[in-house]
Amino acid sequence: MLKIQTLSSGSQGNITFIGTENTNLLVDIGLPLSLTHKLLAEAQIDPNSIDGILITHEHSDHLKGVADFVVKYDTPIYCHQKTTGILRRYTKLPPHYFQEFTDNPTIGDLTINYFPVPHDSHFCLGYTFTHNNTTVGIATDIGQMTDTILAYLGTCQIVVLEANHDVQTLLANPKYPEWLKRRILSNRGHLSNLDCAKTIAKLYQQQVSQIILAHLSEKNNTPRLAYETVKQYLAIQGIHEGRDLYIDVALQSRIGNCYCLE
Repeated sequence: MLKIQTLSSGSQGNITFIGTENTNLLVDIGLPLSLTHKLLAEAQIDPNSIDGILITHEHSDHLKGVADFVVKYDTPIYCHQKTTGILRRYTKLPPHYFQEFTDNPTIGDLTINYFPVPHDSHFCLGYTFTHNNTTVGIATDIGQMTDTILAYLGTCQIVVLEANHDVQTLLANPKYPEWLKRRILSNRGHLSNLDCAKTIAKLYQQQVSQIILAHLSEKNNTPRLAYETVKQYLAIQGIHEGRDLYIDVALQSRIGNCYCLE
């Protein structure tokens, strides 16, 4: 059985759990250790059971709690050899916490594929996780969708996909300076609700059946707006949510649904 569950998702911090009967991983720990403990307890996940951590990129909403967690539980960070130096600099952790890989690693009974994601960081990776011919994937902080991302996510049954903002809400937000709006809208920024919907329409053609909308902006989006924008766009394409595929929304404030694939 392959499990995936978002524990927190949004601009304030991100954690996703991936697990099988024998292997448990976290993707990102962007929240303080005390809050991470609370979320793990709510999901009935023992922090001592975590076999490793993978990092999408070094921004604080994905990395904030990593150092405290790995020191407390002696948990390894699995990372591509090209990212080790950056992660060591940001976490200030000694080298023995890092397990480097160059090819697609196997951690326990999970096979992992990684792929580049365009974002304004030193590196940004998406991941797919395969166990017994079932696959789930994660891709957030996406400035623009690429054929490479689509190819990897198209192998999945379940995908955690960024729906960060509504463009008009962002443009009209008086609290966001113009430089920040340009950053978010750039091809190294974040994926909008509409671009997310267009991506989902393509993933549907590759037999993806469950999408979890993730990394929603608390200032420029709402769960309802993201869901309705995606649902309405798909309906125009003749794809009906609840029949042809299913859309869930990951929240910042509470753990998400746990999905299990046999």
